[in-house]
Amino acid sequence: MSPLGLTTSQLTSAHLVAHDDAVALVREAVRLGVDVIDTAPLYGLGEAEYIVGKALEPLADRIFLMGKIGRFEKSIVSGHGTACYRSPALISAQFEHSLRLLRRDRLDLLLLHESDWPEWWEPGAEVRGPVLDLLDRLREQGRIGGTGMFPSDPSQAPRLCGSGRFDALLFRKDMHVVRQAPLAVSLESARSQNMGVAVAASLSPSDAGRAPHGEAVQAVAREAGLSLPELGVRWLLSQEDVHTVLVGPRDRKELERAVAWAAEPPLEPALLRALADASGVRQRNPWNPEIDGAD
Repeated sequence: MSPLGLTTSQLTSAHLVAHDDAVALVREAVRLGVDVIDTAPLYGLGEAEYIVGKALEPLADRIFLMGKIGRFEKSIVSGHGTACYRSPALISAQFEHSLRLLRRDRLDLLLLHESDWPEWWEPGAEVRGPVLDLLDRLREQGRIGGTGMFPSDPSQAPRLCGSGRFDALLFRKDMHVVRQAPLAVSLESARSQNMGVAVAASLSPSDAGRAPHGEAVQAVAREAGLSLPELGVRWLLSQEDVHTVLVGPRDRKELERAVAWAAEPPLEPALLRALADASGVRQRNPWNPEIDGAD
C-alpha cells in the first residue's frame, strides 16, 4: 500500500466538485502512484462511490479499496429507527448497494462507520453485535479482505481495538499534529492488536486554528518554513505506526501538492520533539474531559 491514500469524502457535488473533474482526479491520483482509495455511502449519499466505480473500472486490480457500512440514509432511519444498526438484512443491503455503485464484487477492507456508536452493540463492556457476525460471514465468503473500525470518538478506540475483532483502524481528519494525545493512545491500542492504521489528514490550514494547541504548533510550523497542511501530512507520515495517510483534495493542484509532500523525507527528530512540546500544553482533552490532553 502506498503511504499516501485518497479519501473521496470531498469529491462530490456537495463540495462543488463537478462529476467529470472528480473522476479525472481519482484517475490522476492513481497515475501519480496512489493505490489506496477510501470511500463510503455517506459521501454524497452514494455519489462518491459511483465516481470511484467509474474512475477505477479499468484500474480495479491496482487499487486497495476501503469502503464502509453504517450512517444509514435518513429514510431508512425514519422507517426502522436505530434498529437498522442491528439488522443484518439492512446492513447487508447497504453493502451490496455499495458494491453495485463501485462496480466491484468485493472490497479489500470494509470499515464500520461511527464504530463507537452504542446502536451497533449489545449492552455491556464486551464489543458484540449482529454487525460483527455479518462481517465475519462476508470475510469467509471472500466478499471482503478484512474488517476495520472508524470511530468518531478516539477515546473509544482502546475498547474497540481490544476486542480483537478488527484488522484495521481509520482515524478521522482532525489535524492530529495539534492533537497528538488521542492519536497516540489509539496507535498504541492498534499496535497491541497488530492492526493496520490509516489516518486522514487535513489539507485546510484553518482546521489547526480551531484546535487545542493550534497557536503553538503554528509557531513551530513558521519556524520550520512549512505550511500547516504540509506539516500535518508529513508529521503523520513520520509516525512509525501509521501505514497510510489519507488526503482529500478537491482539485489537481491540491493532489499534486500532497503527493509532493509525501515524497519528502520524514521530519527531523528535533522538529518532531518541538511539535510534541507544542502540542503537549496541559489542557483538557476535547473529546473526554476526564482525560488530560497533554502528551
